[in-house]
Amino acid sequence: MSQKDTNKSAFTLIELLVVIAIIAILAAILFPVFAQARERARAISCVSNMKNLSLGVLMYTQDYDEQFPNGLQQDWWDCTWYRTTAPYVKNLQVFRCPSDSASQTTPAGFSWAGQRLTYVSNGLMQWDGSNWSVFGLMGMSQSWMGRTTTGQAAVNRPAETILLAERHHAWSGAPTVSTAPGNVLMWGPGAMVTGVNWWDGSGSPSLIPDGSVAAKPITDPTGQYGSIIPRHQEKANFAFADGHVKSMDPRQTNPNPNTRPLDNMWNAYRN
Repeated sequence: MSQKDTNKSAFTLIELLVVIAIIAILAAILFPVFAQARERARAISCVSNMKNLSLGVLMYTQDYDEQFPNGLQQDWWDCTWYRTTAPYVKNLQVFRCPSDSASQTTPAGFSWAGQRLTYVSNGLMQWDGSNWSVFGLMGMSQSWMGRTTTGQAAVNRPAETILLAERHHAWSGAPTVSTAPGNVLMWGPGAMVTGVNWWDGSGSPSLIPDGSVAAKPITDPTGQYGSIIPRHQEKANFAFADGHVKSMDPRQTNPNPNTRPLDNMWNAYRN
């Protein structure tokens, strides 16, 4: 091959730079698309998990006189709705959202704390005039409380009452796994959302969303999203008392407890 032919078949520096620039542009365009596609797949898997869990809970209610299980028993941390409904679910992996990357590790000596759950029960607690009582579906069973269980017949709006929500393990001031092992997330039960600030006023991952409060970072449990982080493209998944699952902005579940109390989807006893 002559020198002339060799020169004709080679790429120039300008041509190489143009090709590299085109590849970089395509990568910048496509990588976010791929990331969004992966997140959509995780969100779909999360919906499937919650559907399986809600059906498991409803099967439990059929076996126990149409009473929802306690979110947390008198014995405390590991005696949760997770334990009582696991036989109806079989695959324990469905208790974790694929987008929840927090460690499930339980340090030695903390087996009583159970495993960390992505999905939490609606254990809303409110003052009933004389006691703290359960106004959600799967709340605490404690000797100092008034009503501790909810029956299906008491739920006036099953298609608009939250059964389960997803709470990822990320919020301002979260402790390390060694100080909050397993199902113990700061002070307060980690298997449910109670609507009570169990911590020292700085924020507890147990508060429900409240669209009427000041906007704060999504990981701040005292903000509008409460302890429900909208992990899936600014939305979170919720399972309802009739068994269906829906992706929603968490603020839609309780837009304003003061002016719109009947729109609080965490309150199973509203008319």
